[in-house]
Amino acid sequence: MRELELFLRVAKEASLLGGQVLKEFYRKEDNLVMEKGEKDIYSLADKLSEERIREHIQKHLPDHKIVGEEEGGSADGEYVWYIDPLDGTKNYIAGFPIFGTSVGLLYRGEPIVGAVYLPAFDSLYWALKGGGAFKNGKPIRIRQKAQLKQCYVAYGYPSRAKRNLNSYWNIFREVFDKVGAMRRPGAAAVDLCFLAEGVFDGLLEFELNPWDVVAGSLIAKEAGAKVALTKGFSMGTDVYAGNDLCFPFIQGVLKLNLEEFHELSL
Repeated sequence: MRELELFLRVAKEASLLGGQVLKEFYRKEDNLVMEKGEKDIYSLADKLSEERIREHIQKHLPDHKIVGEEEGGSADGEYVWYIDPLDGTKNYIAGFPIFGTSVGLLYRGEPIVGAVYLPAFDSLYWALKGGGAFKNGKPIRIRQKAQLKQCYVAYGYPSRAKRNLNSYWNIFREVFDKVGAMRRPGAAAVDLCFLAEGVFDGLLEFELNPWDVVAGSLIAKEAGAKVALTKGFSMGTDVYAGNDLCFPFIQGVLKLNLEEFHELSL
């Protein structure tokens, strides 16, 4: 248990350090913005945040592997950290305050520690496997609802979609018709934390990567949400999650509309 507490402390500290970089560059003209590909951008803040997070993890846990969105890395090891130094890059660049750092640890492919920091709100979410979920030191739990029409659902479709877009339109239409409201904040790790504290009741986001979901999925699960990934913690995975009412409803919609649907529950 002492070892897990060390891992959690490192995750929390690393996410805060990365978040300090984001604060320094937020809405500043010297945050150089670059293109990785079509509709795929990153900024100087992404790069410097990842560097600071990596340095902190390597300092305390030099034998662990690290995979980051900007610098990549090897996942060949028992302990593998997945870090997103700036989840919600486009939000950040636009000045929309829904963004954060995401730091999560897998042990033999299973998430055991996660921390997500939202600099604009000074909110730090974290979870330890079997230890519950927290926001700024206070326990958080999902909310249960009696009817779908009372539920708020977060969604996210990729700007560089590899699927036929009709699948996504059909999914959106069917969910939208049954729930109370849908929102697209644009940052998967943040959305999962909002689900964990009861802001959202359900979530469906597509074509993500491990650094997008390792930390947030553990936080949501430890807060009582049901969480599933169509491809596990691999590239191009889909995540859907929710309370006892939303989860099976979303699952049913996806089964009908995704040809390659596979459920891998956490």
